[in-house]
Amino acid sequence: MPAAVAAPARTPTAPAAEGGPRSPANAPPAADRADIRPLDIAAALQILLAEVRAAFESLALALGQDASGTLNSPPQAARALLQMLLGAMPEENASMPAWNQVRMQAETALQTGLDRGIEAIIAWRAVPASVVDAAKETRSLFFSTLGDDVQNPAWLRPEWAGLAPRFERFWRRRRLARGHLTDPDYSAGSADDDSREQN
Repeated sequence: MPAAVAAPARTPTAPAAEGGPRSPANAPPAADRADIRPLDIAAALQILLAEVRAAFESLALALGQDASGTLNSPPQAARALLQMLLGAMPEENASMPAWNQVRMQAETALQTGLDRGIEAIIAWRAVPASVVDAAKETRSLFFSTLGDDVQNPAWLRPEWAGLAPRFERFWRRRRLARGHLTDPDYSAGSADDDSREQN
């Protein structure tokens, strides 16, 4: 008698017809069955702060305190970024070169983190234009506060009032640091040279 023809092998991924519904262990991951939820403004602002934190950590900079709750608007996110910047700065008695080096690194980290965050938001699937606009507004609002203009309308916000005195000291020392860097007679930049800040 001729030999019996072997039945074709069943592939591992082919479910048995009589097996009934698949068990949860065999079901595809949830991420494969559901689309990623649309990005809203609060989630986008959290992405911005996360990218800034990552940029700070890559430069081994201290992380200042930021908002612990949900951020629902660009002003709230910008305030959290301002707190991070101020928290990363050295103590007032730090030498001018050391202080200025940290300032430049912190501002670079903020620029890098915000740019990366906005890129990630833009790349999100079907992101609403209002969400992208909120992220860009946060970046613009933050960097507008780094200017030396105390009449900036941003500082009229009552929730920012507590930061204004600290930023006035930040602006004053940054102006002194720029003066040191452009002064041809400035060389070592010891802590004694910082005494002009008190005058």
